[in-house]
Amino acid sequence: MKRNLSPLALAALGVVFGDIGTSPLYAFGLCFTGDFPAGVTRANIIGIVSLIFWALVIVVCVKYVTFMLRADNNGQGGTMALLALIIPKLRTGLPFALTGLTALALFGAAALYGDGAITPAISVISAIEGLDVWTKAAHPWIVPLSVAILLGLFLAQSRGTGRIGALFGPIMIIWFVAIAIAGAIAIAAHPGVLIALNPVYSWEFFLRNGLRSFLVMGAVVLCVTGVEALYADLAHFGRRPITIAWYVVVLPALALNYFGQGAVALMDPKTLENPFFSLYPHWAIIPMVLLATAATVIASQALITGVFSLTQQVVQLGYSPRFRVVHTSRHYVGQIYVPAVNAALAIVCILLVIAFRSSAALGGAYGLAVTMTMLTTSIIYFALTQQRWKWPLWLGGLLLALFLSWDVPFLVGNLPKIRSGGWVPLVVAVAIWMLFTTWNRGRRKLMQSLSSHTLPVDVFINEIQRTSTVSGTAFFLTPDPEGIPFVLQHQWLRTHIVYDTIVLLTVVTESRPFVAPSHRVDITQIAERLYRVKAHYGFMQQPNIDQILVACKHVKPDLDLSKPTYFLASPKISRAKSPDRLQSWQWSLYRWMIRNARPLTDSLGLPPNRTVEFGVDVPL
Repeated sequence: MKRNLSPLALAALGVVFGDIGTSPLYAFGLCFTGDFPAGVTRANIIGIVSLIFWALVIVVCVKYVTFMLRADNNGQGGTMALLALIIPKLRTGLPFALTGLTALALFGAAALYGDGAITPAISVISAIEGLDVWTKAAHPWIVPLSVAILLGLFLAQSRGTGRIGALFGPIMIIWFVAIAIAGAIAIAAHPGVLIALNPVYSWEFFLRNGLRSFLVMGAVVLCVTGVEALYADLAHFGRRPITIAWYVVVLPALALNYFGQGAVALMDPKTLENPFFSLYPHWAIIPMVLLATAATVIASQALITGVFSLTQQVVQLGYSPRFRVVHTSRHYVGQIYVPAVNAALAIVCILLVIAFRSSAALGGAYGLAVTMTMLTTSIIYFALTQQRWKWPLWLGGLLLALFLSWDVPFLVGNLPKIRSGGWVPLVVAVAIWMLFTTWNRGRRKLMQSLSSHTLPVDVFINEIQRTSTVSGTAFFLTPDPEGIPFVLQHQWLRTHIVYDTIVLLTVVTESRPFVAPSHRVDITQIAERLYRVKAHYGFMQQPNIDQILVACKHVKPDLDLSKPTYFLASPKISRAKSPDRLQSWQWSLYRWMIRNARPLTDSLGLPPNRTVEFGVDVPL
């Protein structure tokens, strides 16, 4: 494990810290040039540098690196993995039900998708805009170049985060060294900026600017916008490599650069138009634009990989339709690629660049989504301290207050951005949240409806006693681990024959990310020739029929599973007449999603030539 620590820390630099590592390109400057700029005074420059530094300390070092990274679910991070620590262990095949806490967590997770679309757009275009500092003649090429770079980034995702991280890691080391040296040189020229290390100047900024100081926090938050991706990408690299990379490389480089930008602004306030590139002499601008472009492409990787992990989690927990998931590493199961999500992110991201056309305009849309996710994470973490860890209320409340002392001002500062572009990630978050909640409610109702058609085991056994049998094994897939499922009754009523071996299979997704192969299946013999199999999977695992067959053979070697035939229901939903039916818009939306979801036969890997589907009308 120690041998792998350094390569993983290097790869983490290339994936996990790309977003937060490139925030100096725009965060400090937007505090003075954004929609609600701070006045250009010496006191405000010192105050904002202090706010940025202490945001890095409290939000990243304390909240995420110290607390959140330790709140992993068997190595998995992110909002849904955190929520799964509170959800009781699932005992049936039904998806997890919606509660107030799960609805909040789903909204926070949905907001991360909005952030995942904006982060690549603003990161790349802010780097290309450095050409404007070198020559204004390059301005017409900024948008086309940004689109081309983003297209290449999304096309590269199928190679996997491990290979991408190994490629990006050395580039990010060069990036962090370059921004650290430039910042250190500027600090040496104006060491007075170091008084911003005193948190008193952060407090004085609020006292001096009043309400406007909260609006400026909408730009200050941009210095920490990569923290949710840092937590979501935990499974890709692990806590120790991420922690080492943060404290040894990332934090020192960011602190030096932000203080350096403050120093050049104190010496010449005109540099606030683009304080980052003002740190460099004219001859170094083109090399830094190229390096910044590479770094911002890498920055986008943090959110993209985080969204891949999040997608697999919400699918397995029952909040989203199934997608094709590609595992890109033989050694790290958390490294995955989701083609459909990658394509959707690419389209939205490129459209954002074309529509907004500048980092300043995108800055109005950036930040709101991630602040909602950060606030959600704080609340769920507090619930975890109370419900699972049984902390004293005062201790959990004290920690929550510390988290909210930054989350709430960040959110308040971003709310006015709704009119200037913040509505984009908000609309994305609400739309995805509606998809999540509709799928969950529709899926639960569908499974409950199928379960209502089950027949008591003893009744079924009595009815088939005189039925002729045929050789072979039949698997009947059912979400309900009790009774005889509709699909078995239907097969028997149509053919009046039963197989030598009948297996009732229920796939159970548990609230832990992984279930060991040795605990994959439980087998119960409920009658002669009739067995019930429960296949247990974690929310970061993809069920597969071949794995299940191997596990069954290991648990019960005498069970004949040669050349099985698979039977499952193919639901055709219709409008129900009951009062608790789905609303019209939810019914239409669920019907559309179920038509476009990846078929269960593909997801489980069922062989088409040995699979039989029975249509069944399900009123919802």
